[in-house]
Amino acid sequence: MKSTTKPFAVAAKFATMTSLCLAASSASADSISDILDGFKEGDKVSLNARARYEYTEAGASEINGYSIRTRLGYKTGTYNGITAMIELEDISFNNPDDRPGLDVPTTELNQAWIQFADTKLGRQIYTLDDHRFIGHVGWRQNIQTFDAVTYSSSVNEATTLNFAYLDAVHRVNATSQDLSGLIANGNYKFSEDFNLTGFVYLLDFDRPVLASSDTYGLRGVGKFDGGEIKYTYSFSFAKQMDNSGSMNDFDLTYYAGEFGANLGGFTLAAGIESLGGDGTTGFTTPLATVHKFNGFADLFAGPSLGLGGGLPEGLEDMYVSLGFKAGDVPIKLVYHEFATENISDYLGSEIDLVASYKLNEYMTFVTKFADYSSDGAENVGYGGADKQVFTFEVNLNY
Repeated sequence: MKSTTKPFAVAAKFATMTSLCLAASSASADSISDILDGFKEGDKVSLNARARYEYTEAGASEINGYSIRTRLGYKTGTYNGITAMIELEDISFNNPDDRPGLDVPTTELNQAWIQFADTKLGRQIYTLDDHRFIGHVGWRQNIQTFDAVTYSSSVNEATTLNFAYLDAVHRVNATSQDLSGLIANGNYKFSEDFNLTGFVYLLDFDRPVLASSDTYGLRGVGKFDGGEIKYTYSFSFAKQMDNSGSMNDFDLTYYAGEFGANLGGFTLAAGIESLGGDGTTGFTTPLATVHKFNGFADLFAGPSLGLGGGLPEGLEDMYVSLGFKAGDVPIKLVYHEFATENISDYLGSEIDLVASYKLNEYMTFVTKFADYSSDGAENVGYGGADKQVFTFEVNLNY
């Protein structure tokens, strides 16, 4: 594990400089004490800890990983519209040689930002919509963060606008990548039962590890009352094209749709998601919370980011889910069928289960299971290996 000396020194330096800058720009020297008193009124210290056991079996490989993730944060109160936050994060393992490949031992500065009104500057957690394009990958022990300037404002009761410039992404495997990312996202609430989001994500990565691209799309979310049955639905459509930072020329399509019904505490849903491919390049979501999509076993998580050759023939995921409560324990079951989008090739199927139990306001238990069975994938380089994953974790939040 890395030494904690440097991150703590950086944290102390940041906190000191933040106080000085705020004092210099917002008031005279005579009122520094008033500023500090104003911050103290809303100060908050946060502690988040997660102890996890993760078992993975893929082919002849088995992993039994025991890890603890700890985050310690400090957020100031608000003074003259200004708020600041700093957070440190540590991930440790019982045996660093027996762990999931994406999680690595590290101690780092996780967040450090200043917010004035609707604008936030610095290293921060940043998500949009359902996390399909911009997410934090909160499932992994090391959460994804961005060095960014972000803006979010409710123009009126119906309209919300989000803009951002992303300068770097800090990955779940403790690596970082510079980029120039322009983000525009606007949501309009037509009624209590339907809202529509339009988005533009222009991403240019400094290194060709991931595909640079321009993505334009729409997402709608709605619900309606059928008497005893409550219905929900969502749909998304996007076009993704190459830009000056892309290695290949492409023009790809993404679409997704889900329809659900809730009756007597049971929620049943069915949906489809399609990431297009042209035989050379596949539709990518390099800043997404990919674990949330296409199965908990994460067979397609790396390729959908654009890693390991990506998804050149695309991916089609058809699924059904059932959610219910067993006493105080919410349980969700999901069944997936995977195929390529560009050619006719069945990849495999997966069964997922997730259950949680909230002991009190501070402690929650969560378990997940995923069983992916390959059945095909003869003509592509992804989805061709069986994989089983089981996790059990204890979360502490204060």
